Amino acid sequence: MTFLLGDISPAGGILERKVGDWQMIYRASSRNDQSVIKTYMEQGVASEQNETNAGCVSINGRDKCKINYRHSMIDRWESAGVRKVRLELYKEGELVAHIVFNGKSTTSTSWFSQENVISSNWFDLKENNNDEGNQFSFFGYRNNDIDRRLYINKNWKGGCSFHKGWMVVIESVTRGNGCNYEVFPSYPVFLYIPHSYADFIDDFKREADVLAISVIATQVNAL
Repeated sequence: MTFLLGDISPAGGILERKVGDWQMIYRASSRNDQSVIKTYMEQGVASEQNETNAGCVSINGRDKCKINYRHSMIDRWESAGVRKVRLELYKEGELVAHIVFNGKSTTSTSWFSQENVISSNWFDLKENNNDEGNQFSFFGYRNNDIDRRLYINKNWKGGCSFHKGWMVVIESVTRGNGCNYEVFPSYPVFLYIPHSYADFIDDFKREADVLAISVIATQVNAL
């Protein structure tokens, strides 16, 4: 399967990244003090029209960009004819995790659900899960102390050391009140399990440096 390794197209003031029918619509860097949720949901932002830095659509975290890249198509989701959505995590330019979702009849956030999963490097994402702490949510789990987004978790019964899941975007944490695995000097942090099934976050987590979302749609570039 081919992932986001295609040409960057900055011609005519438009900055986009495409591979075949796939087009990147969002790209976030870790630890850049920019909320993934806030920048993704910020209506009216059209990074493809306003930025000329190719690093903004790079899959390598060493390629710097002052913003989280946001394509204007996110504001036109329902009319864009979205067929599939792909979320990818990269570390130093290497793909470390991915999920492909069915995008038909979804909104710009509802595509991120267990029922929409088509394929993934995690083979057990589609398994029935009634454990305490079961989460599969774009907006995730948030209170005054913790802020976990794009949160796919299997279990949290028993406390932090028993948290088992697949991935989570940590937007912030109140020191002393979050779990040890989510305390970092800066945010956001993209955590993932490196093998093909859910496992204990505290023991096996890895950190990606780029989060990318791309789509196959009929009207990505419609004005």
